Amino acid sequence: MPHSLLEILRYFLLAAVWLFFVYAARMVWVEVRRSRADQSAQVPPSAPVASDKALALRLRVVDPPQRRGRVFELGEEVTVGRSPGCAVPLDDDTFASSIHARVFRRSGELWIEDLGSTNGTWLNDERLEVPVRLRRGDRVKIGSTILEVAR
Repeated sequence: MPHSLLEILRYFLLAAVWLFFVYAARMVWVEVRRSRADQSAQVPPSAPVASDKALALRLRVVDPPQRRGRVFELGEEVTVGRSPGCAVPLDDDTFASSIHARVFRRSGELWIEDLGSTNGTWLNDERLEVPVRLRRGDRVKIGSTILEVAR
């Protein structure tokens, strides 16, 4: 083999190793950030449990028009995204990640968390960095879909 080809292969191998380390470091950073967000958003154990009215909240599609009015029931924990396994499927929204966000209950209250999506999850025009409590009337933007918290 010519010496120049070996030199090129050596640089490609070096680049691949560096890309692997960058990818691994990013995954660690995402997990650390997520665990810190969970710790900072924890509700104290003495917090009162919400009434049955809070348990009856749903997500209703507001935009795009072709899906407007679709309603999704919210259980203890649901995922939102393009993946067929998501409880709130956004299969035709190319700006949503496969598993974009999760909506869950903590101490009887409804919370939403971005799951490291590329385009982010937005609550009332503010990008989520940590899990945030949802209230009736809140608007959640995931990809190009806008959902409203309703009863």
